[in-house]
Amino acid sequence: MLKARIKNVGEWKAVLNAIGDIVEDAMFIVNDAGITFRGMDAAHVALLDVTFPKSSFDLLETKTSFFGLKVDDFKKIFNACGNSDVVELDIEKEGLMKITITGSLNMEFTLRLIDKTTTNAPIPKVNYKAKAALDSTVLSRILTNIQPISEYVSINCNYDKIQFSGKGDVGDARIDIHKGNPELRNLETVETSSAVYSLDYMAKIIRSIGKATNSVSLEYSTQNPIHMLFEMPSMVKVDYYLAPRIEN
Repeated sequence: MLKARIKNVGEWKAVLNAIGDIVEDAMFIVNDAGITFRGMDAAHVALLDVTFPKSSFDLLETKTSFFGLKVDDFKKIFNACGNSDVVELDIEKEGLMKITITGSLNMEFTLRLIDKTTTNAPIPKVNYKAKAALDSTVLSRILTNIQPISEYVSINCNYDKIQFSGKGDVGDARIDIHKGNPELRNLETVETSSAVYSLDYMAKIIRSIGKATNSVSLEYSTQNPIHMLFEMPSMVKVDYYLAPRIEN
């Protein structure tokens, strides 16, 4: 049913951490184009859509199917790998995945698969009015600096800058990045846009994915979900959608 050889182990570790922040049980769809995952958290606040394209594998042989597993178990096996190791995934018997790791230690695991869970969470349809691209480490610093002040981050975008701010019982925080700043790789605005999002949810995805990618693109509109797009060196694609906090 599946034979895959993976060399981008660090990217898989990062993505599995992100998936583990969303769901406990994950369902992956496999076909000739690659392996995909889509899932929504229990509170229906965040949706994660991941594509491991065929080009990101050293080898991928499969027929259209799916497999499910407990994310924590899968993460533990990948965490046993060094980032320069080679990982092979084999599903020959129904209900079992054999995982072979070749590197400084040669290891073999068998992981029990789980029954099918839902895989059809819809992608939010939003007409985005503002787009920005930042280095992922810069966005991580911004969120880290606002977190001691607030549980939420307000993102305001106009034609010449993007502003991140937060307020709480302790006080206020504001960070501006203007067009022309090399840390701001791109800024496009159709109209001034403002929305508020959970800092906890946003910081989690940055912590999970940030080290494996160079930049993150943000797309949003006033009081609408934000779309965060992470592209990794091997072209693994991670789309993250986060619902806004609607303020009275």
